[in-house]
Amino acid sequence: MSQALITAGQSLVDVAIQELGSVGAAFDLADAAGLAITDVLTPGQVLEVPASALARPELVSYFRNRGQRINTGDEAAPAPAAPAGRYFSSSFFNPDYFA
Repeated sequence: MSQALITAGQSLVDVAIQELGSVGAAFDLADAAGLAITDVLTPGQVLEVPASALARPELVSYFRNRGQRINTGDEAAPAPAAPAGRYFSSSFFNPDYFA
């Protein structure tokens, strides 16, 4: 069994994808840690990562080889792209007008 160190904003689903390569493996991870799938994790917390029949080692290798950590809770959503073509530019709209 390996271990995973939790960083700010990580959920069980994030850890399952990062350490086991599968969203479905989050249930195995929760069961091994005695947690509910929706429990909030604490930065610095260490979770035991069990073996899982749902594991996808090739995805785990993909993220590790790129030095990527899965952390969906601490990321701001990207701004939507401006539509191309006949629409006005974003500088045309003044959001302070409605304040």
